[in-house]
Amino acid sequence: MKKYTIALGMLSFLAMSCGETDKAESTDLSESNEEKMEPLEYKDFGNDPFVFNIEDYTRQNDTYRTALWTGEYMQLTVMSILPGEDIGLEVHDDHDQFIRVEEGEGIVLMGDSEDNLNFERKIEDDFAVMIPAGKWHNVVNNSDKPLKLYSIYAPKEHPHGAVHKTREEGIAAEETAHDNH
Repeated sequence: MKKYTIALGMLSFLAMSCGETDKAESTDLSESNEEKMEPLEYKDFGNDPFVFNIEDYTRQNDTYRTALWTGEYMQLTVMSILPGEDIGLEVHDDHDQFIRVEEGEGIVLMGDSEDNLNFERKIEDDFAVMIPAGKWHNVVNNSDKPLKLYSIYAPKEHPHGAVHKTREEGIAAEETAHDNH
């Protein structure tokens, strides 16, 4: 009986220590998986099928604007608007626009003319903005952290593969594109 009790005690101890080892190993594995996370590739994946975590791409983007997917009739860009900056007052006469904020805070302004922006709303994480064709609009980062968002244009707005590292590059590219039309 004494041997049986000792054997049961040893089995219990082994079972508990194996469980602790497995738990420690699984914690170490999850930590190492996070460290091994591959950097995201920022390029225009359109017009090919593309499935991805849009939140990761948006939050990790450090460019003012990058076209991530340009199809025949639609385009997705990711943007990082620095504190105190904005996207610039603009209007798209021939298409609607959708914006979703993943991180940060700001305000969106809209109106029927560039001198009459009578629609103003605060935006923050998880907010969506619907911009109808023909509405003048601007998104302003009035916080002290970057405003991370993605924008969908239908039809597309920027050339396939567009990357604008800074606001100045983005504004210059838009002016050039509009001058060529």
